[in-house]
Amino acid sequence: MIMTSSKTNRVIFFLSAINYVLQTMATGRERPWVGGIALNDSCNLRCHHCPVSHRDIPDLTFDQVCQGLEALHRMGIRTLYLEGGEPFMWHDQGRRLEDVIGLARAAGFLFITLYTNGTFPIETSADTVFVSLDGLKVNHEANRGRYYDRIMSNIASSGHKKIFINYTITRKNEGDIERFCLEMASRKNIKGTFFYFYTPYHGEDDLWLSHNEKKDIIIRLLDLKTRGFHILNSKPALLSIARDSWRRPNSLAYLYAEGRMYRCCRAADQEEICRQCGYLGFTEIYHITRLHPQAVMTAFKYL
Repeated sequence: MIMTSSKTNRVIFFLSAINYVLQTMATGRERPWVGGIALNDSCNLRCHHCPVSHRDIPDLTFDQVCQGLEALHRMGIRTLYLEGGEPFMWHDQGRRLEDVIGLARAAGFLFITLYTNGTFPIETSADTVFVSLDGLKVNHEANRGRYYDRIMSNIASSGHKKIFINYTITRKNEGDIERFCLEMASRKNIKGTFFYFYTPYHGEDDLWLSHNEKKDIIIRLLDLKTRGFHILNSKPALLSIARDSWRRPNSLAYLYAEGRMYRCCRAADQEEICRQCGYLGFTEIYHITRLHPQAVMTAFKYL
């Protein structure tokens, strides 16, 4: 498993962020910062809140993956994430996920993040791995199926040094947040949790949270951060969500999916979905590219 050291990653990350800011100032325009490849629609789960799998969309071919990587690289992007469906299920022409990661490194991508549901062994050379867990066992399994114990076993048995949790907050699991943070703090292989809010792609439903409810949850997350829990959302990014002051869509992130390039995400042209976007990673990207000290220092935790 080939990975650079955390110290080296942090130096490269900080220098690349400075370079990004200088180039943005010189040109006077927002430039791409993060790129993603959605490898497949295939997934072994049917999560209630998920809008991107099981839509009968063909998985990317290896040639399409190459095209996507080349296109992102030409845009100047050097930070890459890989997602699905479930990326560990992707294969084409005898190639699998690790071949994509190797190709991306050879192409010059500096940081590679993998998003997975955690039901497969976590064996990867990606720099960071985010595993989806939506609360403690009862709530997670109500949403994603009876895999909680398998996921926790895969995390515990993995030799990867940078495993984090993605927790999508919904009306049904928001009550788990404090107890979940306590539980994750006891797991030595888990280095922190990044929280998202559920995005209602099909309209307001029983998972949806109002803006005022989100504000109350953000107060709780900020309190947990002050108490020393490893929450990866930075304070300035969380406050921008509470104030609804963050701009979306933006041109900082691009996603190659279904054989085409999307600015920001696949729903960026749908105003109502965009307005209620809960993908809090975009707020972090914005503050990092402005070199906000707290956002940069928070990012260092998962490098």
